[in-house]
Amino acid sequence: MTKKKILFLSVSVALMLSLLGGAVFGQSVQKNSLYRYLSIFTEVFGLVRGNYVEDVPTDRLIDGAFNGVTDAVDEFSYYVPPSQMARYKSYVESDDPGLGLIVTKRFGYAYVITTVDGSPAQKIGVERGDFIEKIDGQPTQKLSVWQVRSMLRSERPVDLTVVRGGMTKRDEFHVKPAVFEPALVSKQFGDVAYIKIPYFSKGTAARFSDALARVRQSGSRKLIVDLRGNAGGSVDEAIHAADQLLSNGVITSIEGRRATAARFDADHATGYDGEVEVLTDMSTASGAEIFAGAIHGNNRGKTVGVTTYGRSIIQKFVPLPSGGGVYMTIAHYTTPDLKPIKDQGLKPDVVVDLTSQALRDPGTSSTTPKEDLILNRALSLYGEPQATKKAA
Repeated sequence: MTKKKILFLSVSVALMLSLLGGAVFGQSVQKNSLYRYLSIFTEVFGLVRGNYVEDVPTDRLIDGAFNGVTDAVDEFSYYVPPSQMARYKSYVESDDPGLGLIVTKRFGYAYVITTVDGSPAQKIGVERGDFIEKIDGQPTQKLSVWQVRSMLRSERPVDLTVVRGGMTKRDEFHVKPAVFEPALVSKQFGDVAYIKIPYFSKGTAARFSDALARVRQSGSRKLIVDLRGNAGGSVDEAIHAADQLLSNGVITSIEGRRATAARFDADHATGYDGEVEVLTDMSTASGAEIFAGAIHGNNRGKTVGVTTYGRSIIQKFVPLPSGGGVYMTIAHYTTPDLKPIKDQGLKPDVVVDLTSQALRDPGTSSTTPKEDLILNRALSLYGEPQATKKAA
């Protein structure tokens, strides 16, 4: 390796560790510790370069090392090497749900956090918890999470190979892009009003306000807000929607070592002052967690269901002198009592056991109706009879 490459490697790794060291090791990296880690890295790098069974390109080893650093922080941060920056510039992290799949990487594969209601992906049967093994024949193990998301925002049809938990059979899906708008769903179960918010897109808070106005007109004093499967979209819309149910208190705040602290308080106006229950599941994430946390944290109502995903964070792309960059978590949103909404997610007030539905009979279709245990539990808390079965 040339002296120039060694210098580039040392400077790049030092910068990466300076940026991410605090998050990885839980404290500031002191000079002596930094030099020690760089020494270990250089030693391991040299051993692999000199002794691995096949010759490995230097760039591949460096990229792998940087990817390892971001993987150690959280599943939502990633490294973009200089060779991929041109392609990355055409991709921008956004609230666009694309084909309706909100994904991350788990165990090396693309993992479906949720499918957005009404999306092309949901309509053909892709489900929360699915592992996407291949996209258009390309193994997702070899793709960064941003590359996976970019391919799933395609304007042309996409072929997916999917593996499901507890199943060994691969399912093949052909997803055609289509324009769709995640719509609020309003229903009435006896004396209980029900509003489902599938995604916080632009205008969701206003539509939620209109739905609450109809609830008031109906005279209902019992409300269920369903946030199951809501894992993305605009955090601002989620904050404004939660404010519709609050007349005081903290909705959320922003905390982070490198982020500007901020706090969002409820105003005195409220769109509904009756009883409230909020439904959550393991694919409730991001703004939906802020909404649920605000209702629970201000003692405004009960949360019912399953612990949420744990992904209410703020991220930023940091360019590197090498020409690459890092997309990393720089702050997190909190509950009203200033606890971060991440890692383990939010545990509901009333936990519903879904063990009986965890494994699917191999001969059962994913669209076979099954009992909605979470909704039924919420209705029972209001003294209402159970709802009918729903599609999986």
